[in-house]
Amino acid sequence: MERVFDIGTRREVFWDDYLVDLRYTTAERILHHPVRKEVVMKCSEAWEGDCCYFFNVLKDDDRYRMYYEARNTPEIYAEETPDADRNLFRLCYAESQDGLHWVKPSLGICTFDGSTDNNIIWDADKDDWHDPTAWGESIFVMKDTNPACPPEERYKGIHGVFRHNNKKVTEHTLKCLVSADGIHFRFGWYIYAHDRFFDSLNTVLYDETEGKYICYFRGWHTSGDLENNAGISAGKDSTRDIRRMESPDFKNWSDPKIIEFGEDAPDFHLYINNVQKYPRAPHLLVGFPARYPERTVWTDNYDQLCGRTNRLDRMKKTVPRYGYTVTDAMFMFSRDSVHFERPSEAFLRPEPECDWSWVYGDCFAAAGLMELPSDLPGADPELSFLVTHRRWFPEKEGVYLVRHVIRSDGFISRHAGFDSKLLVTKPFLFKGDTLRINFETSAAGYLKVEILDKTGRPIEGYESCEIFGNSIDRKVGFNRKIKDLEGKPIRLRIVMSDADVYSFCFTEEAKE
Repeated sequence: MERVFDIGTRREVFWDDYLVDLRYTTAERILHHPVRKEVVMKCSEAWEGDCCYFFNVLKDDDRYRMYYEARNTPEIYAEETPDADRNLFRLCYAESQDGLHWVKPSLGICTFDGSTDNNIIWDADKDDWHDPTAWGESIFVMKDTNPACPPEERYKGIHGVFRHNNKKVTEHTLKCLVSADGIHFRFGWYIYAHDRFFDSLNTVLYDETEGKYICYFRGWHTSGDLENNAGISAGKDSTRDIRRMESPDFKNWSDPKIIEFGEDAPDFHLYINNVQKYPRAPHLLVGFPARYPERTVWTDNYDQLCGRTNRLDRMKKTVPRYGYTVTDAMFMFSRDSVHFERPSEAFLRPEPECDWSWVYGDCFAAAGLMELPSDLPGADPELSFLVTHRRWFPEKEGVYLVRHVIRSDGFISRHAGFDSKLLVTKPFLFKGDTLRINFETSAAGYLKVEILDKTGRPIEGYESCEIFGNSIDRKVGFNRKIKDLEGKPIRLRIVMSDADVYSFCFTEEAKE
């Protein structure tokens, strides 16, 4: 018997084939790409250095909070920096009312170069978060929505650290940091340890439906063993991957398992993961992992590629991979937090070649999507996220944080060229009295939406007119009431020409 899905008033996307009946659908699935906008912040302070990254943005009531790693790489500077003889990692903080204009408040917490007039929350030179033998990087901060969470632990951070004995690393571990206000943190407890690095943007979220925490962090595997220990590296046969573990209380965690992309998915090196709930459809998780192609031979292309002098200088003064490696960003999503779909092509490519592009660290997206107004008056809001640029560039302007935008729900669509195509759904139940779609067409293009019964036969009175335009929330009109079909299994049949469809939902709008 064919399954009937119950979507209620939930927004459903066409990123995958979950609701798509492939027997009748001819519209193809395509990946879309974000548009670069303005620089929203420059990391130009002396304590921020040339390597700011691992940004995460948290929407918190009336403001956005931003946390990020700041550090200098003294090897690439002609002159010694103020922190040249110190452990370099610092956690910095900024906030914004609108997601566009960011302020770095003077917090008075940490001393840099003799002053506390800075936005540093924590400095790795003085680990007053419990353990003087632990130093590291990569802190991700969440606001805990678990009703059982104590107020003094409302904000939680996970921190990847190296534990050492006289500077000899003995263990790599994730530890929990807690705070009542999102600014002043203290050590909570250790979460998980292994023998390799946590030097990535490891993430954690609370699943209200399941009542559990889910953590995603960097692991390794070999070509012949995807289930090997998350920390064991086998040199050239090691691939960076993403591991998942869960907990009912943030203290007792399951054994980590590699997330799954399917048997036919290419095995890319993946660095940061950026897994987060999709704000317009919280039953979905999205992520923007950094893909890490690791070339190891200098070719004529490197001679022609931008930044040759700085690239060779980094390779000489640090390690070769800091010159060979370039990175891009991918898009992935999941319905169950374990199995992810991930198109193989890049979601975000490096910028056109310029003084600072095409380096290791390009396209490192900040965790945290923001739905912000369009710069077109009266247009629909868009999804914004922030991306680092100018890493490894030894100039006082520092790293740029650049806003990129994409259409709401617009990561993947079902698409038709001018020749008409069909999009047919599997049968489903809904609640509500109004159908709304997220779509766009050309001036000559169109959609026609028809409601079918469970077996695929048209239901009289439920065929729309020709729909054209570009809206994330267009109401679809019919001659009969949608409410009359509530609780009955139906399908949607959409005829498309020069058009894209991204998502749909049913809403309750009729007034008593």
